[in-house]
Amino acid sequence: MQKMLMAAVLLAGITGPAMAATDIYSTAGLQYSRTGEPYDLDDGGYQLGLGYVINQQWSAELTAEQLFDKEESEDGITVGLDTTAVTLAALGKTKLNDTTVLYYRAGVSQLNHQADVTINNKTTSVDDNQLHAMLGLGLEQNFNERWFGRAEVVHLFKKDQLQADTFRLSLGYRF
Repeated sequence: MQKMLMAAVLLAGITGPAMAATDIYSTAGLQYSRTGEPYDLDDGGYQLGLGYVINQQWSAELTAEQLFDKEESEDGITVGLDTTAVTLAALGKTKLNDTTVLYYRAGVSQLNHQADVTINNKTTSVDDNQLHAMLGLGLEQNFNERWFGRAEVVHLFKKDQLQADTFRLSLGYRF
């Protein structure tokens, strides 16, 4: 997770001074993610992002996300899972009225899964990385020129039997 945050800060440091003040924005929010079969997991997490406005219809975003961070025990077996992601996406925007924007996102997410299974005090660990295609659809409500809120649904496409759907609520600020 530290690597993801460092990448976001580095991107802001590189692009921030060179761009006009209103072209860069940040987002932070909470999210709920759920996988499908065969894993059937759900958990709350968070996302932090940086975006660049290309024009009125298009933006690019880099986000760091925590999808799952949970541990469950049953019958002497403990399973822990920590899944983080770095996502790069293009956002297309359609203005619905003066303050509301419909947006759709397409991109890729680099997921890192760290899992631990403990049976009879013996722990086995797995660290796996996967690149997933993703699509999302959301509504952005502009409160004023700087502040906005978002509600969004994102789908990570299936790869190696893992897919996830995420619902996000976030708050954003335009610099």
